[in-house]
Amino acid sequence: MEYVPTIPESLASRLRWFDGYFHASAELRGNLQLDNLFARYSEQTGSSIVPCIWYPPSEFEQKFGIRYSKFTTDGNRERPWVETYVMELLNRALQKKVSDIHITYMGPYAQVYFRRMGLLQEDEPLNGEEGKQLIRGIFQGIFSQAESGFTEFERYDGRIADRKFLPEGLFAVRLHSEPIQSPLIASPGIALAMRLLYDATSATGPVMQRLKSLGFTPEQQKLVNSFTEHSGLTIVSGPTGHGKTTVLKNIMEALAQYTPTKNYYSLEDPPEYTILGVRQLNVFTKAVSDAERERALLEALAGLMRSDPDVILLGEIRYLEAAKAAINAALTGHGVWSTVHANSAIGIIARLHEMGMPLESICTDGVLNGLMYQRLMPILCPNCKKSLHKTPEVISPDLWNRLQAVYTHGEIDAICLRGDGCPHCDGLGLVNQQVAAEVISTDDRQLVALLRANRLYEAQQYWINEGGKTHVAHALDRIASGDVDPVIAEERLGLTLDHDLHQGE
Repeated sequence: MEYVPTIPESLASRLRWFDGYFHASAELRGNLQLDNLFARYSEQTGSSIVPCIWYPPSEFEQKFGIRYSKFTTDGNRERPWVETYVMELLNRALQKKVSDIHITYMGPYAQVYFRRMGLLQEDEPLNGEEGKQLIRGIFQGIFSQAESGFTEFERYDGRIADRKFLPEGLFAVRLHSEPIQSPLIASPGIALAMRLLYDATSATGPVMQRLKSLGFTPEQQKLVNSFTEHSGLTIVSGPTGHGKTTVLKNIMEALAQYTPTKNYYSLEDPPEYTILGVRQLNVFTKAVSDAERERALLEALAGLMRSDPDVILLGEIRYLEAAKAAINAALTGHGVWSTVHANSAIGIIARLHEMGMPLESICTDGVLNGLMYQRLMPILCPNCKKSLHKTPEVISPDLWNRLQAVYTHGEIDAICLRGDGCPHCDGLGLVNQQVAAEVISTDDRQLVALLRANRLYEAQQYWINEGGKTHVAHALDRIASGDVDPVIAEERLGLTLDHDLHQGE
């Protein structure tokens, strides 16, 4: 096991242990405590060479952010260091268009990560004591709406929603922590995930215009727009963090703006975004079990149905009773939009059936409008992307074989790879994210008959033969247009690019 030194509290503001090196501010040279620490390191490791990188004090402060440290003396500071640090962290994340912040505490050290365009990047290291106090302070501080106190032995959920602690443009921050195994300490480490919920997206206008800006094809735009024109249930699926809520927010906002004669409600646990023109209901609960959460959701849904809604957004179908309620709402003439976790559009039917919904209830006239599935694809910066044709050696032979299986030689020549970054993309090589999606209308009687008979593979093939486009096929189109890097595409899809060729084998 790698030796990890315990840094004395008196040195923690000017010394870090990170990636197998001591990182020290230059004024510590000759410090007796530091010399003793180095001597212990040599004794424990058997090495006469102590790996230490020295920094001028100003450079150390800039690189390691000690201006926020609880060990820093600042008589003019008006708020606790955790509060100051978090507010500055959120400001910086907002400027970089970060979707998630992760803080991992492992005992002697902690690390802050940013997720940008779906990719996780290291942001800055922290001393272990700082990391632990930061996570604790986030859950117990005055700006966090957490469920209870905090210890490293339990998982917690919380929320930062007070506007005075959030930068302009950020609606809220959703918090979740998990105890994790750390080989460096006897007690657990901690992983904190902070999901940044923004006030708005760049999409505007009617439904089809918004869907276009999110990356849906013209055919998909028309199908989704048709779902909005009559009652019934439309379900969007996809992994966490792949834009399901963003799509529903834009659809609901567009409907409220361009069809204002209807009554729009949402029921969320809790609301993630402000949806203009929609009456957003929160499921208020201090539940400590899934059963209590389910009961609170169903009570809130029953109250919503007495509020004279026309169109309902149900944040997520997690339970059988919620699925039943959504289907009953669709049967009674409401437009219902919701999400569920499934691995394809057709897979939504399998997921509902696994919950306990009979297929004849799901696949009944007047229930289902449409099934949608999506994953987000990072879009290449047009200013610094590279032609694959000019740098073919950078991709693996296996990926080359897959590209040759799905593209012609001329199409491969148009493929581009992520560049090295430039001022236009803030050095990331990527500029935004758009969907690779599946959109299935259930107005085809033969398709519905196959779904009701639980012949899901045959239903999938029938839909494709009738002109349906899988999310992998949609991603292939984006790659061929030079918008998406094929390496990143496979990472984000979780499938190989030749996946559709091997279905049924």
